[in-house]
Amino acid sequence: MRRGQRPSAEQVVLTLRQIEVQTAQGKSIAIACKEAGICEQSCATSACARRSSTRSKRHKL
Repeated sequence: MRRGQRPSAEQVVLTLRQIEVQTAQGKSIAIACKEAGICEQSCATSACARRSSTRSKRHKL
C-alpha cells in the first residue's frame, strides 16, 4: 500500500494471516512484518482489533 491509503479489511486479514503462517514456520514477527511491508506496531494493533471484534460477536450468557 502507498503511504496515506488505508487497506481494505480483506487486505488487512490477508496480511495478518500471511504473517501468522510465517511465524508458525519459525520466522520472527519482526522479519515477517518487514517482508509484508508493515511495521511491527501496525501488526500488533491490527491483530488486537481483529481479536476484539471477534470476541464482541459472541453472545453473553
